[in-house]
Amino acid sequence: MNYSELVSNVRDYAEVGSEVLTDSLINTFLINVENKIQRELDLDTFRKFQFSSFTIGSPFITVPPDFAFERGVQIKDQITNDRTWLDQRDTTFIDEYNVDRSDTGKPKYYANWDDNTLIVAPTPDAAYEIELWYNKTPDRLSSTNTTTWLSTNAPEVLIYGTVVEAFSYLKNPTYVQLYDQKYAQAMQFLAQTQMGRKRRDEYADGVLRIPLRSVDPGGK
Repeated sequence: MNYSELVSNVRDYAEVGSEVLTDSLINTFLINVENKIQRELDLDTFRKFQFSSFTIGSPFITVPPDFAFERGVQIKDQITNDRTWLDQRDTTFIDEYNVDRSDTGKPKYYANWDDNTLIVAPTPDAAYEIELWYNKTPDRLSSTNTTTWLSTNAPEVLIYGTVVEAFSYLKNPTYVQLYDQKYAQAMQFLAQTQMGRKRRDEYADGVLRIPLRSVDPGGK
């Protein structure tokens, strides 16, 4: 499903035209739904990595523009190539641990400094390679970005979610409830596939089975 198909479907479900549900409104609905999905589900499509290096003497890491939240931070020793996970702490801990930021060493801890920056302690004494594991903001479906992973692999989630937003705007609580249930079911199926079956190993976990009721041969 592409962007124009979704817009057309939403208006068909709501039985109104573009004079009521304008492109601008539907774009707002879409952003709301995309944000909701990103916050509720841990999908692989939201996962990213960034590789960079510290500036010696600076305890700060600038996060990428599409950064939503970190999943972990690793640093690589330039000599041994060993990778080390940094432990997450609060900024107050970082400040107390490294009172004098001019004191340097191999970083052990990190914290969120602000929306665009992480801070580490101790202040790095070398240009260690940084491997930032993070979740990105969702790709936006729009007239200029006509398909996304969600529109291709889970179009029903986007449609039902956007229709809920549309009926809420149109002040129709009956259809809000109906399509909210469909949206919740679509989200559950997506979660089962992406966060359940996709992260299983048949060798380790066994094949998924549905229990079958055994019939008593004696008819009891």
